[in-house]
Amino acid sequence: MIEWFKAYWVQIYAAVSLAILCANWFLAKTYAKQDNINKLEKRVDKLESDIAHLPSKDDFHHLDKSLLEVNTQLKAVSPQLASLQRMTEMLTENELREKN
Repeated sequence: MIEWFKAYWVQIYAAVSLAILCANWFLAKTYAKQDNINKLEKRVDKLESDIAHLPSKDDFHHLDKSLLEVNTQLKAVSPQLASLQRMTEMLTENELREKN
């Protein structure tokens, strides 16, 4: 047995090395490398920190309610502004007539 191993040790070593190389290549294609995982973790951390500063669903809902309230108030003030504009135009016409 030892004589046989001494005679073919180079071929055995080459076959074992080739098997390990193929297994390593297969595993490298199957699993992600640590550098890639670290890069992805950094990107996810950056996105999480950016998203933490964005308004939430409740903030948007509160803003929507506030805008509706402002819209209602503007609709209530609009007729009064139109009346004020008419009065201003009448006063301006009156002043122009008195000067002539």
